[in-house]
Amino acid sequence: MLTRLLPIYLVLLLATAPAHSQIQADNYAISTTELEEWINYLSSDAMKGRQNGSSEMEEAARWLEQRFKDFDLNTAYPDGEMVQAYSFRTRRGDTINERNIVGLIEGTDPELKDQYIIISAHFDHVGIRQAVDGDSIYNGADDNAAGTCTLLGVAKTIHKNSYKPGRTLLFASVSGEEMGIHGSRHMAANMPLPPESAYVNINFEMTGHSEDLGPGNYYMTGCDFSNLDDVLQKFTRGGDFNLIDTIAEANRLFYMSDNIAFAKMDRDKDTSLGIPCGTFVTTTHGGHIHKPHDEAELFDFENMAGLVDHFASMIIWLSHSRQDIDWTDPRFRRIE
Repeated sequence: MLTRLLPIYLVLLLATAPAHSQIQADNYAISTTELEEWINYLSSDAMKGRQNGSSEMEEAARWLEQRFKDFDLNTAYPDGEMVQAYSFRTRRGDTINERNIVGLIEGTDPELKDQYIIISAHFDHVGIRQAVDGDSIYNGADDNAAGTCTLLGVAKTIHKNSYKPGRTLLFASVSGEEMGIHGSRHMAANMPLPPESAYVNINFEMTGHSEDLGPGNYYMTGCDFSNLDDVLQKFTRGGDFNLIDTIAEANRLFYMSDNIAFAKMDRDKDTSLGIPCGTFVTTTHGGHIHKPHDEAELFDFENMAGLVDHFASMIIWLSHSRQDIDWTDPRFRRIE
């Protein structure tokens, strides 16, 4: 959940941005129809808002695990399981049992394959709350069925197109975000691969809307904290999809999603030790966040299908990059 998003005036930016070409969704490994089916499943009323600790979250986790297997992801942990079970306590003292779904695609470059990219998105939401206009199910389509299905779409695109990553790709569908970023924090403390070998974390949140930034545009949180956005601009420049690095709220929102768990894996006095990271988003407003009207029917699925294809190519490109990615803010340092 990227909370408390504020409206941002983008008139000048959008007026000068490159024109977005017509999306040819039929050419993508993931179709608009399949994306719509996935998101409608995760955000349906039957899933009751995917409250942490619920039977619906357990069902969603089983569904995600099967998708990982369908796309030939390998198990990441020594026990051969994709399910990473954990528990946390609420402020009221209740114990919540949850699970992350983790899989990997091994790298192919002899010099880079021992490094890895973490690709993450949370699949929980806030459940059933006070009714608004008679609707009490907070479906969480954009927050964050969209990010979850973007992650799945990237995995399927890589599989279907037989892309060969240079670095290993570690996919993590995490839970517990809405109640305190518990799933990603648990994973960050129990990594299946050495933390110091992580190259970067790419996190997805709220990728279903295009009316705010315009089709073909997305932004990354935390651009001022590392050189990740500068590296990615070399990939995005001139393409149909554009990384906007001038969003005023991006630095504040860096602290409000799962990427922060990987940015703050440890601490040395006043310095956070972790992995350079960012969350990739397509909206700057919060009108639908944590509301019953966060529904899939509001999505631009054609834009989302193109975005998934773009992110898959971007991640493969990044997996072969020889450029160092590091923190540029002295409050952060790479974990060693």
